[in-house]
Amino acid sequence: MTEEIPVIPKVSSLIVHSGNIVNWNRLKRHPNNGATAEIAECIDATLKSNLENADKTALQYETSLEYKCTKFIEPLPAEERGDLKVTVKVFLCKLLPPATLKEGIEKVLTELNITFIETVLLALPELEEEKDLSLSVIQPYWEVLEEMVEEEKVLSLGIADLNKEQLEELHKWAKVKPGINQVNLESCCVMPKDLTEYAKQNDIQLLSHNDARDILPNEKLCDIIKKNTTGKDSLSWEMLWVLRYSVLIKCRGIIKTKAYITKCGRDPKHRK
Repeated sequence: MTEEIPVIPKVSSLIVHSGNIVNWNRLKRHPNNGATAEIAECIDATLKSNLENADKTALQYETSLEYKCTKFIEPLPAEERGDLKVTVKVFLCKLLPPATLKEGIEKVLTELNITFIETVLLALPELEEEKDLSLSVIQPYWEVLEEMVEEEKVLSLGIADLNKEQLEELHKWAKVKPGINQVNLESCCVMPKDLTEYAKQNDIQLLSHNDARDILPNEKLCDIIKKNTTGKDSLSWEMLWVLRYSVLIKCRGIIKTKAYITKCGRDPKHRK
């Protein structure tokens, strides 16, 4: 039996841009799919379309790839910017260097051809059982976001999945106070009373969400890469971060754009 020749043997960094999935017919057929299914579909389809037309010889030497679904990339018209609200949710899939946040957010600014984002929401990964999501974990990431507020690239900040004690700690410490805390109601059918009261006293919006903490399991990611390359190519990949950005038409409450930018990686020594 002939052994498959790896397609991307040296690649250890992969960034995928979905473009505006509001216009993806394949996703319109499954409107109730959650974020995990949407992200999987976006990576799969973008890899497929880019690898089909790629120079397979050149790919043998690439160490990083950045693929876009170019026909769905839609910069925002400058004349419409005042009527639009841009929100970005950053899912960190593991605790990465804080500068990672800036890298991802800058990609959204470039892709949409805008100078600022109205709101950035931070979702940190679920930590091991013995570790709690303490202020010391949040601080370095929040400081990067505060810098982007100072640079007027971001106007307001929010966070996901904090309980009352965690939210209070962050609020007391932060220079730029969190204006939103997203709560996953799958884990608590109603908002906890102490959290509700604290949020009300400090003018923090409590919004519900149903995004999984493990937004795309590594096993699923490896399956997608294997489907589009070979078994050897799919070894040892892990999700690093996912950004979901949405553009809302303010006066009509209609989502004009919804898109994902994802980054995954693996140790360059994987092939040894």
